[in-house]
Formats: sequence, C-alpha cells, structure tokens
Amino acid sequence: MPIHTLKAGRTLIVNGPASIRLLEGRASILACPLTLKKQIVVKSWRSRPVYAHEDSDIEYAFGEGGSIEEVEGNTIPLEWIKTVEDLSNEEKLTLMVLGSSDSGKTSLATLAINTILVKRRGCVFLDLDVGQSSICPPTTIGYVYMKNPIPDISYMRAESTEVVGYTSPSPILSKHITSIEKLYNALKSKYPDQHIVVDVDGWVSGEGAAQHKKELVKMLNITHLLILGEVPRELEEPFSEGSVEIKKLPPPIMVRKRSLDARKRLREMMYEKFLRKSMLKTIPISWVEVKYVTGEGRVQKISSIINKLIRLFSEDKNIVVENGLEEVSRMFKAGILSYIYDVNYRYSGIGLMTLFDLKKNLLKIYTPFRSQVKQIVLSSILVSIDGSELYSIRPQALEP
Repeated sequence: MPIHTLKAGRTLIVNGPASIRLLEGRASILACPLTLKKQIVVKSWRSRPVYAHEDSDIEYAFGEGGSIEEVEGNTIPLEWIKTVEDLSNEEKLTLMVLGSSDSGKTSLATLAINTILVKRRGCVFLDLDVGQSSICPPTTIGYVYMKNPIPDISYMRAESTEVVGYTSPSPILSKHITSIEKLYNALKSKYPDQHIVVDVDGWVSGEGAAQHKKELVKMLNITHLLILGEVPRELEEPFSEGSVEIKKLPPPIMVRKRSLDARKRLREMMYEKFLRKSMLKTIPISWVEVKYVTGEGRVQKISSIINKLIRLFSEDKNIVVENGLEEVSRMFKAGILSYIYDVNYRYSGIGLMTLFDLKKNLLKIYTPFRSQVKQIVLSSILVSIDGSELYSIRPQALEP
C-alpha cells in the first residue's frame, strides 16, 4: 500500500471509506494518539484529521469516494484545544456542545472526551442526536462510559439506550424529553461522579428550538456550554443569565458539509450496523405487547396505523399494494422499524416488523435479538434489511 510522509505541524485529512496505519513518527486524531501499525478505519461519508506532532509515515488505502488531502497546520482551531484543555481540569464537568448541522459538534465532543481520557480520567459520552447518532441506532439516544481515547466515537456502542422514535426531535418533543430524562437518571445512578460530554441534534433555529435546548440544559445540569459557529440570538439568550458557563467557538477550519442524501446514507449505515446477524422471528400477537411510538397500544388501532403507513408509502412510490405490510416486505425486503424489549421491559435492540396479521394472530419481526420478546414498539419509518430508509413520516400523521 502507498505511504504518505506527513511533516510535523501538518494535517492529513482522510475522507472515507479509507484506512490508515501510522508506521513511523507521532500523530493524533482529535487528541487520540495513534498507535504504531494499528489500522484506523474511516467510514464512508466521514472524515478524520490526522495531525503530525513529528514527521510521520502513514500507510493508506481508500475505496470508491475515499481520498486524502494534506493541509498546512492543524485543522482543529487553537481555541478548541485550549478550551477543552482547561475544561478537562475541572473537578466535575457536564459539557454540552451546541451548533447547527455539520458545524463540527461531534468532532468537538470527541476532542473533549479524548483530552479528558488522555489525563486518565473517566468520561461518559451522552449521545442525544436522534438523526445522526454515533453510538446507537438512529431514532434512539444512549450513553457509553469511555476509558480510552478513540479516533472516532462511532466505533463505540451505547451501553444504555432509550427510544425516541423519529429522526428529529421537533415532531415528537414530549417523547424526546421523557426519554432523555430517563436515560440521564440511569446515567447519574451508575456514574454519579464522572465527567459527562453531551452531543445534541442540530436543531437550533425555528419555532421551539430555543425552548427545547433550554430545557435540555436545565434537565442535564449542564455546567459548561460550547456554542459552535453562528446560532440565532434567541438560542443564546436563554442561557445568558444562568449559572452555565458559555463559550462561543469557531467552526473547524475544514468541515465536510453533508447533503441531505449524505446524512440519510449515514443513518442507513447505522441501521445496517444494528440489524446485523438478524433472523426472522414469528410470534403470536397475543404473546407480546405491541405499541406505537406515541403510546397507542390497542391492536386494532395498531393495525390501522400500519395500514395507513403502507398506503402512504405506496402512494409516495406510485405502486399498487394489495396485501399490505406483507407484500411490501416481500417486494422491498423491508419492514417497519421497531424497538424490541425483553421480559424485563429492557430495550434490547431494533428490528423490522414484516407481518402483522390479526386474523392469524401472528406477527413477524426481523431482529438480531435472540431471547424472548415481551414488547415491540413500532415507529413510522420503513427500512430495508440492508438499512435503506425507504419511507419516513412524522408519527402523528399515522394516528386516527
């Protein structure tokens, strides 16, 4: 494989899909020191900045759409580095990163986490971005305790997850807030004295955005708020008189702007990741509790919701569907994104419902969860077994 020599003080931007290995020298990604000869994979639609602290030889390979680009200096703003260095010395820190989509929120959160971990202090990453989640399936939120620096937070899996049920918080606000509160209480119970770094969605403008973020800051007892780039004034005002320390930071020097299609592709990669090793389970409907994400639990109403979803999908695709969900499942190798709970009502993973037949008292669910299912919660999103997001509509649109 080819080798790139990166001079000290310069950055190699690696655009996925790609992989690299540090052969000689000293380099890091977002404050994560690279280990000699250890392979680092950069996923499709993602970029990683490799900064050389000394002259370094880097072996690289990339697939279709991948690339490398060398730039002078460090693409991480000095303000970022100094700010997270100072914050990492705090005795107890609950840090939230706030900014619009593609402002660099997750990169800054990763930099903060790695800076804390390099000093051998524990840290919890709380991922509240339902549309571009890093550690759990899209439409869910979760947290993970971090012990070691990592070049890409998406390598991790959430150790605890809560369902929100849609890819944006705005149409399902009360569910989003309730899920966050439950997740945060569990986190504080398990890790009462750890630093917490919170990554949130990019909803920063429009009706309800400022109030939503204000509520999160209060609920999570945020001590420090880092605001990336320009945000509407009404978003800053709710925090100006509070006890939260606020700092405005510039966006990264180089940022890979993603189109709506690219953001959708990233979600699909995460669906596929969390559907791997799935199998089809056939379960009598009367054996499980089936609910819709808004709380509806009457099976006749559930059936009506499913039928409406399939009708709207067929109209959108301009196709004729005679046998409802079962036919869509067969035609598109797809199902309704669902959330699986075990006998103790613990969230256990996602699945795709491919059949819901009240006459036969049967449902089919495609899921990697192998144990007994106690509850299934349906969303308003159709996903294929390879993770493709075929159709999505706000949950309230399907209710009678």
